[in-house]
Amino acid sequence: MQTHQQSGKGRDLVVNLVSETADGTQGHGVHTVFLETRDALERAGVDVRVNSREPADVVHVQTMGLRSLRPLLRDRSRSVLTMHFVPGSFVGSFIGARAWLPIGSAYMRWFCSLASEVVAVSPDVVDWLESGMMPLSARLIPNGIDVSQFAPRDGDREAVRERLGIADDAFVAICVGQVQPRKGVDAFIETARRMPHVTFVWVGGLPFKRLSAGYERMLRAMEEAPVNCLFIGEEPHEEMGRFYAAADCLFFPSTQETFGLTIIEAAAAGLPLVLNDLDTYAPLFGDAFVPSAPGVYEEALEALRTDTAMRRRYTARSCDLAKRYDTAYLAERLLEVYADVARRAERAAAGRGLTRARRRVALTLGSAIEALRKGH
Repeated sequence: MQTHQQSGKGRDLVVNLVSETADGTQGHGVHTVFLETRDALERAGVDVRVNSREPADVVHVQTMGLRSLRPLLRDRSRSVLTMHFVPGSFVGSFIGARAWLPIGSAYMRWFCSLASEVVAVSPDVVDWLESGMMPLSARLIPNGIDVSQFAPRDGDREAVRERLGIADDAFVAICVGQVQPRKGVDAFIETARRMPHVTFVWVGGLPFKRLSAGYERMLRAMEEAPVNCLFIGEEPHEEMGRFYAAADCLFFPSTQETFGLTIIEAAAAGLPLVLNDLDTYAPLFGDAFVPSAPGVYEEALEALRTDTAMRRRYTARSCDLAKRYDTAYLAERLLEVYADVARRAERAAAGRGLTRARRRVALTLGSAIEALRKGH
């Protein structure tokens, strides 16, 4: 596959990538997307500045906090905003979300209205943006990952299993994400209780601490989990390929997602995917996953564990799926957006220049006419 670093399509383009996760709270999907986007653009030959105050051809905003507002307003005509979530994503993620959701939703719409171009990571985000009393248009560009980063490497499976005390012949179901109710932690633990012969591993923590929904309850749930259910905390993004290599399938019981970057990472590692059958997934992932639901997850997992042909089939589907979400395609689509935004900004600037020129001509003519009148 040819990358933009090879083709040079992004050469001489300066992009200010704005993300409050760069020096803020990490260990969550929005930060991972920021890292993947930055690296993809750099491979495409783009001069990427992060949270820069210097002029740029395009300002690409990845977060919606107050610190992201200033660069967005400063370069509004050259701005791109990526929307990663919808208001419903906060429920089961942050404390008291249902109470402040109407205000949060209004703020999100206002924030989006400031950008010259809005990029949505999934059809769900597009639908939300285009609904309501003040609909906003958006361009659908799903998230991407560097697929090669998650390819299994020799020795990773054995090394991680040894570190975690997992037997070589154990069947391991992995989940990666924040420890919060929305991610299906309760279902993950309950399924582990029903399947003592399977090892369950959760990679991720509570990066927002006491702001997380159900903070105390999540801590208790992890402490009281059965011995075959391991919560190992956060791991560096660059190390995640090793943990996927140690597993036999992804078990992702999240109850609400707009995309699910973990799914693509696991697919790139060749893992069969067992997912809660959300409406979000079919348009994005087709038949590449095993659909399941709370209360019956063990049936899907047991089928994968015991059916070698089924595992091979879904491994092949995962590998095919991951290829469609490689960051080379993400960079290509973003470069198209940047080109459109830059052209519109240049036309607007040219129009303003023309208007100023016409005003100067009119003032000059007016002065000349007035001088002639006084002369008479």
